[in-house]
Amino acid sequence: MRLAFCNLVGLGFEALGLHLWGVNVALIFHGLYCLLTGYLAFRSAFLPRISGVLMAVGGLAWLTNLSTPLTHRLMPYNVACGFAGEGLFMLGLLVIGVSVQRWKLRAGA
Repeated sequence: MRLAFCNLVGLGFEALGLHLWGVNVALIFHGLYCLLTGYLAFRSAFLPRISGVLMAVGGLAWLTNLSTPLTHRLMPYNVACGFAGEGLFMLGLLVIGVSVQRWKLRAGA
């Protein structure tokens, strides 16, 4: 529920074009979403832990938008790290997917 709320609030800020104090608030909420998703993927028994770590790193990269000077200082690297973390998480879900053996074991229990 918190994941959906973070994404919905971020989309609302983006749709309204609200940039408070020069900060892109939508990216901050998206960073929280990525951080929570990475934590859940890390704790999951069905996904490889590295995918959760990559998503969390991507979320931390988006959270650098909390500070405008830090964002401008890290500009090409934080965006590349955010896209790489999210992209590799998505690619891992598409290529590797979940562990079917663990899924069936949990479904049978």
